[in-house]
Amino acid sequence: MSSVRINTRKDGSTYTQILFREFDPAKGRRVQASISFDDHGAALRWQKILEQVGPEKARAMLDIEQTTAAEKVVTLNDSWAETYISGLTGVEEATRTRYRRYMERDIGPAMGDLPLSSLCAVTADQNSVVQEWVNEMELDGFAPKTIQNKHAFLSGCLRAAVKRQLMPFNPCEDTRMPKARRERVFLEPSEFDVLYEAVPQKWKPMVLFLVTTGARYSEATALRVGDLVRQTDHDGKTFWTCRISKAWKYTGTSERKLGGPKTARGYRTINVPAETVAELDLAGRGKEELVFQTRTGKRIIPQQFFNLAWKPAVEAVADRIGKKPRVHDLRHTCASWMLNNGAEITDVSAHLGHESIKTTVDVYGHLDRRSGHRASTAISRALVQTAVRPVA
Repeated sequence: MSSVRINTRKDGSTYTQILFREFDPAKGRRVQASISFDDHGAALRWQKILEQVGPEKARAMLDIEQTTAAEKVVTLNDSWAETYISGLTGVEEATRTRYRRYMERDIGPAMGDLPLSSLCAVTADQNSVVQEWVNEMELDGFAPKTIQNKHAFLSGCLRAAVKRQLMPFNPCEDTRMPKARRERVFLEPSEFDVLYEAVPQKWKPMVLFLVTTGARYSEATALRVGDLVRQTDHDGKTFWTCRISKAWKYTGTSERKLGGPKTARGYRTINVPAETVAELDLAGRGKEELVFQTRTGKRIIPQQFFNLAWKPAVEAVADRIGKKPRVHDLRHTCASWMLNNGAEITDVSAHLGHESIKTTVDVYGHLDRRSGHRASTAISRALVQTAVRPVA
């Protein structure tokens, strides 16, 4: 803890003194210390830095600031972050809102009042301010993806500051980021049966739809009854298609708005198994009604589905199936079922709405063993021409 004292010199001028305690290596204990400022505002700002980072690091930052040419001290909170956010082009207002929320809730309290140049300083254990911030978020239980998103914004902000020569380099470039803790989960049909049985009856149709269509949660919950169409093929057999052209979008608030799918190829028409449609109870419903909705006809928010349906079901069967799938893993499971039952990977890519076939191959290529089988068969044929005897 520190305190502020305003003193008067003999000439009548005043100065502000910040009193605090710090460790003295020579004495082997904490001792009373102080630093004086002619500018009261600068003193209060330095006191805030002191409270955030401790005496040792605060002194180092003050030294950097005092040895810098007499320029206006620029901080993230004071001006730079907002200058950067306001100057971004090609982004929606919701993205700016999200970045401002990062500043308000996460970055600002941690390092927003530090001079930009001092963000390049390191602590006694050779960590940067940014690295310590990342480490603390990880300890607080933030998901790796969430940390990456916040860090990516900060990195872009500081990269722009380097270009403006407001700081010597971007400390974010050397940050050690947490590794993802969860791998994709692919459910076998028998494992899905166990999980499906544990899902409350009210939520079964949605779970079945997600696993048999591979639709993203934001896409499935944006579907209207009219998006599902019963059709007839040349042989007179009926089948169902679903037009996916909308998804719920983040707005920077608790509300969501309808927008397009995640990618350009996300606009797609897919076939839906008749068994899935039969569980949706579409009879007599208006075309503009949401397929999955609350009792009042509103969208089902993710937290509602997770808390009332998904989490209880997974917790009930995790020991039996040896897996803890996320909701998004139903999409992965859909892809694995298609590949394991004869679908080409190009079919899977179009069905899931991936922007590029490369995305599909990178994520699911290891599940399609047909190409591997063809390769090994070709090698076996070649071995016939060698002295190696084939296995009987």
